[in-house]
Amino acid sequence: MTAIIGELSVDRIYNMDIHDGLKLIPDNSIDLIIADPPYGINYRSGSRKRKFTAIQNDDIIMADWLSDAYRVLKDGGAFYCYTRWDVYTEWYHRISQYFTIKNCIVWQKNGGGMGDLRGAYSPAHEFLIFAVKGRHILNGKRISDVWAVPRDPAVTYIHPTQKPVKLAEIIIEKSSQPGDVVLVPFCGSGGDCVAAKRMGRRFIAFDVEEQYVKAANIRLREAA
Repeated sequence: MTAIIGELSVDRIYNMDIHDGLKLIPDNSIDLIIADPPYGINYRSGSRKRKFTAIQNDDIIMADWLSDAYRVLKDGGAFYCYTRWDVYTEWYHRISQYFTIKNCIVWQKNGGGMGDLRGAYSPAHEFLIFAVKGRHILNGKRISDVWAVPRDPAVTYIHPTQKPVKLAEIIIEKSSQPGDVVLVPFCGSGGDCVAAKRMGRRFIAFDVEEQYVKAANIRLREAA
């Protein structure tokens, strides 16, 4: 029998705007949130092999969903949000209005990227803000706040800002229990959902782009 939270079935990716989706989730019903929102940097993929469209809502710091994210998260739950160095302070300020920020995790990815190829260093990291609602206890042995996880090969990308499944697996292992419900507000490539499925967690995911919902669902069906 399919589990229901509010008006939504779990283990589904919904083609829905995050503002509309969060309104359907009851208070204090989510155990963990993994968010990879548009950073607000007008990012455009530089891949020559895969041509992606511009990311919706990436021209502003779109943080007006954070109050509902806080509302649906259980007391003692964790909130993880990806961002980049040049907009980190903006996201820190907005997240700290609701959650208690505990760490800035550095995702150390393999080098590369676009930008000023001769006048700037090659970008090899992104940030992951780790915050909590109430007192959250991490599972297992304490690890550092620098995570060395290679990014996916560019030829495998189904989304322009795709994150490795391994990152989500670390988050899920440290901040949830089997059977917990993980909210993925910006599904993207579906990697967080794949990790939740593999690790015995339930999930609810949203994405406003139909093409990425379809691609993520295919990836999810193929996941072991």
